Amino acid sequence: MKTSEDILAAPPGLVAHLREDFRLTDAFARVFAARFKNHPEQAELHLEPSLSRFVGLKHAPALPAILETLLRARQQRLPVLFYGDYDVDGVSATFILYRLAQHLGIKAGYFLPSRFNEGYGLSRRIVEQAAELDYRVLLALDCGTANPAEVKLAQELGLEVLVLDHHRAAGPVPDVPLINPALDEGLSPMCTAALAFSLACEWLEAEGQPRTLAEQNFLEFAALGIIADVVPLTGDNFILAHFGMEKIPASRNPGLQALLRVLKLQEQKFLTWRNLAFSLIPCLNAAGRMAHARHAMELFLTHDPGVAAERALTVLKLNHDRKAQQSRIFTEAMQQAELFPQANILVLYSSEWNQGITGIVAAKVVEVYGRPTIILSDSSSEENTIVGSGRAPAGCDLFTTLQPVRELFTQLGGHAKAVGGVLSRSHLGELRDALATIELVRMPDADERTTYEAVLTPEDVTPAVVNDLRRAYPFGEGYPPPRVLMQDARVNRSTLIGYDRTHLLLNVTGSTGTSQLRVIGFQMSHLAERVEEGRSYDLGVELDLDNFGGDGARPRQLRRRAVGSTAAA
Repeated sequence: MKTSEDILAAPPGLVAHLREDFRLTDAFARVFAARFKNHPEQAELHLEPSLSRFVGLKHAPALPAILETLLRARQQRLPVLFYGDYDVDGVSATFILYRLAQHLGIKAGYFLPSRFNEGYGLSRRIVEQAAELDYRVLLALDCGTANPAEVKLAQELGLEVLVLDHHRAAGPVPDVPLINPALDEGLSPMCTAALAFSLACEWLEAEGQPRTLAEQNFLEFAALGIIADVVPLTGDNFILAHFGMEKIPASRNPGLQALLRVLKLQEQKFLTWRNLAFSLIPCLNAAGRMAHARHAMELFLTHDPGVAAERALTVLKLNHDRKAQQSRIFTEAMQQAELFPQANILVLYSSEWNQGITGIVAAKVVEVYGRPTIILSDSSSEENTIVGSGRAPAGCDLFTTLQPVRELFTQLGGHAKAVGGVLSRSHLGELRDALATIELVRMPDADERTTYEAVLTPEDVTPAVVNDLRRAYPFGEGYPPPRVLMQDARVNRSTLIGYDRTHLLLNVTGSTGTSQLRVIGFQMSHLAERVEEGRSYDLGVELDLDNFGGDGARPRQLRRRAVGSTAAA
């Protein structure tokens, strides 16, 4: 049994307020009262989200200058180039603003870089081509903050440059109208797709058109970027994710509908964040990882359902290819990781690895070893140059950790949990040696202790609690699913599931034998030998939603290391 220190206290007055004023079940009111006892206004925002509460870019210092340039571009018919990035966040942001520019009658084009040819960020070659093609305005999306030299070149060539980005930069930033939550104090930590959605709202209003046009056409794309980039699901991000995810099943975008069909999600009236994170988003990201991000962009842009179906199959096949390569690279990376058992940060390299997959593999290695990991491979466009991606476990700020070795990289960008970098192959050994002993920078308020927000029994988890979960959905980064200690859960059936039988499924009931729950422990097959059918346990459980087998939802997910026998039934 857990001690009282592991159970968060729920103020009785706040429990009563949430239960009565928001018509919550007592179980869910206790969870939210414990979680938000110091910030009750946040509980209300998550229980009654409203687009009227969305603040967005209203107070961004650079917003007036950006709007002035865009309005002038329409009035004077100045060609605008929307320069994005090759991931879902960058593609979604580019789609939102390029489509809006088309709606407003602006002469516009877009460019998405190749991960293999141009790499991340603004490219000198493309900037020069943009000037040759007589573009007058360049709006950098999901990049630009770390490209002062390329921005200066663009200005010298006669381009006005605007930047909408959320990545951090180690050095000076461009002296242009720039909106970036990492730099603008007080701005919500939005990803670029969310920033683009907010700019679309402000742009429409500045043009005398209703911002509801953005809500009707672009909310789902903001949600895709938010879930894909794993930004904190608080404040503005939560509002956009909540309403954007609601819109996805009924989206009017033919490309998105075609992708839902090939993924067999078209019948689902309710999509979970896992449907997005593990099905929809990987297909879209596979375009940039395996071929070119334009495959995802063209899917979003098409108006023809037949063409949309063909393009959806293309990204689906690219994702199948990605999975096959990822499996092989992960196996090789794990073998190499065994050579560095004491390294604080794992630095793994092979000239044969696909640079489009290194970030995913790094995340998988982090899951196994619990240490920051950087996966590197040869650049496909520059000789004697290696490129790669790094990922960090919870509580570690990888971008800040790498600053002492910043001079080893020719390019380095990213944020706390993920970085991307370029360096000379000759510096690989020096980088590996330095990171083996480097001190890891912890995130503020990082707490590794397992705590629970309520003590429940299986009987407490009723259909009404599921409705409360849906009301406060989605959960994710910075806003995890309710974590509860479920006491005296009798295991009626224990089995392994999944194509590789790595997930543990428990069917449990309470002491009365009613209210059977289906609880899944992902990647927890190793706990099966500790579970006996017919016995009762205290289970550390995250109450999340699952639409497997229909469009309903039910709690799921057994917490890691949380099975402990209390008594034989």
